[in-house]
Amino acid sequence: MSHEITITQAAERAHQAEVICLMLETYPNKMADSELIAVATLLRRLTGDVSVWLIEEQALRGEKS
Repeated sequence: MSHEITITQAAERAHQAEVICLMLETYPNKMADSELIAVATLLRRLTGDVSVWLIEEQALRGEKS
């Protein structure tokens, strides 16, 4: 991936994912299955990019988990 996103973009995507998760906690039974699938896909995209970015950043800094 080679840092295809910036730290600002990673932070924004993480925040968006958090807001979506809060929405799911607040309205757990008010969404149709198709809406939940769309939300799950969006969360996967948002968190996947952030996860890859964090792993690469950790590797660049030589940090170990």
